[in-house]
Amino acid sequence: MNVHVLLPGLTAPPWRFGGRLIAETFTALLNRHVPARVVTYRDREEGTPFLDDVLPAAGPADLFVVTWGPHVQGLLERLAGRRVIYYAQSTGWNLSLPPGVPVLCLSRHILALWMLRAPRNPLFLLGPVLGAGCADLGLEREVDVLFLERKSTAYLKDVLVPALQPRCNVHVVRDFLPRGELIRLYNRSKVYLYSSAPTASGWVEGFGFQPLEALVCGCTVFSNLHGGLADYLDPEVNAFKVETHSLAYDLERIEAALRGGFRPEGVSELIRTYSEDAFHERIGRFLPVLETFFAGAGSAPSDIDRLTAAAVPPPPARSWLRRALELRKR
Repeated sequence: MNVHVLLPGLTAPPWRFGGRLIAETFTALLNRHVPARVVTYRDREEGTPFLDDVLPAAGPADLFVVTWGPHVQGLLERLAGRRVIYYAQSTGWNLSLPPGVPVLCLSRHILALWMLRAPRNPLFLLGPVLGAGCADLGLEREVDVLFLERKSTAYLKDVLVPALQPRCNVHVVRDFLPRGELIRLYNRSKVYLYSSAPTASGWVEGFGFQPLEALVCGCTVFSNLHGGLADYLDPEVNAFKVETHSLAYDLERIEAALRGGFRPEGVSELIRTYSEDAFHERIGRFLPVLETFFAGAGSAPSDIDRLTAAAVPPPPARSWLRRALELRKR
């Protein structure tokens, strides 16, 4: 089995987002189990295979992983008849998956959605992996509040952060930062603010990796629970829910957190859950299942809809007594 993880590009600004980094990490770790590589299909990148060149030489056992939400439907059509997996990192793209396409879900939120949208497809839960350098480094925390503006709700950007700025040292980041620089910034901050909202395209936060990284790096996290953030954020246990009740209430709780005293619970368990070891254990279970599916059932027509519909018993006939009682009630 050769695995081709499809990304639109690597270096242009439109592709400099967390989903690309997660897909690249996924590919590198998967390569320890089976031959896996990134393949681009929009931009040609030096040293990286291009899909137009890969397809003619691809064998029937080659596996293609699609992941970039807005492009998935078109790629599924282009790859019809081949072995394809959808590595779902977010939701809201209004996709229609054939029953022979398994879904690797980045979060339980995504898993639940695809159980509703594609209940007959093979579904798997495979979370992201924390990098080896993501840890509390014991640095001095001279930044009171760290806020990364990208993907934020208007309330945080236009209301809460301006209200905080006269009260404490707020550091606002508007540009995309390299991972190492971001990890160091988490380690220099006391409170981390993050609040994600659906976009006009219907995009919904599939996981929300940054608050997890900030939590592991020792920040007190204030976030909403949009989409996959609820997978690991536990209000009042390991984090705090922001955008709650009133601006005054949010300000009061953030200032209390800056005074100290909060000790998040379960951080070591989160580190284990999203570790490389956990990834390898889970993907090691899934790969034989996927190979069996594609080699057998996945190549045959799906009949589960017809069989499950036939198995549903008809509603029981109403008895004469029940009909008489209903007539009397009317």
